[in-house]
Amino acid sequence: MIHKELADMKLRSIVIFFLGAGLFFFVAPFHRLTLEMLNEYTQLENMPKLLERFVPKNFVERLSDWSFYIYTQWFGKNLGQFVPILAIIIAFPLFARETENGTMEFLLTRSSRKKVFWSKSCIAIAVLTVEMLVFSLLPGIYSLLASKDLKYELLGAYTIHTLVGALFWFTLTMLFSVVYDDQVKPILTAVGILASSTVIGIFKPLRFMNTYSYILGSKIISTGKMDVIYTVSLLTVIAVILLSSYAIFLKKEF
Repeated sequence: MIHKELADMKLRSIVIFFLGAGLFFFVAPFHRLTLEMLNEYTQLENMPKLLERFVPKNFVERLSDWSFYIYTQWFGKNLGQFVPILAIIIAFPLFARETENGTMEFLLTRSSRKKVFWSKSCIAIAVLTVEMLVFSLLPGIYSLLASKDLKYELLGAYTIHTLVGALFWFTLTMLFSVVYDDQVKPILTAVGILASSTVIGIFKPLRFMNTYSYILGSKIISTGKMDVIYTVSLLTVIAVILLSSYAIFLKKEF
């Protein structure tokens, strides 16, 4: 069972790993080049007002600080934007593919429902956790090797935000993978909820719906601390969704 799950996830895991690593090395080594380009734009007399609005001069000055640059451009932009998508990609075929291909019945004849569910979900969670940890720790490793001055005390907070955010979207998508009998509906439903919750989160009373604000570390960059309340809330929701998926799987007819 374990070998089968690892084999099924091998291609996705490898692609995600090289995509994430490639993205990081597209961001980190070009710190100086990014600053030079932005300085050129901000010094233009006829600088477009739209660009001036999104790239204020004080922001460019702050980007000269390596810690601010790597935390805002890696966690707060590149990796952060992809975290929910990567989690959805890992989770959507987990159970739906077995049901769609008619292999779920075969699995259940060899193992109990409990073993099938927890084997598949735990292995996928382990793979996702390793991927997110690697992507989160890359700035620290790179900074150490390149002799960059990084505020390592913030790295733990960003890592937790990244990991918890990924686990939330993973478990939510896995729930749809259990419920639906084909692989298309789980990914469409999860992406639809991601898009709608992000839009709804624009409104102040519903800001908590926008998990991107949490994953990107908006509160960390402004306060220097992890968002404990939101983290605990998400962990609670993750546990509820995971147990709900398990209960549905136990009773579902295949």
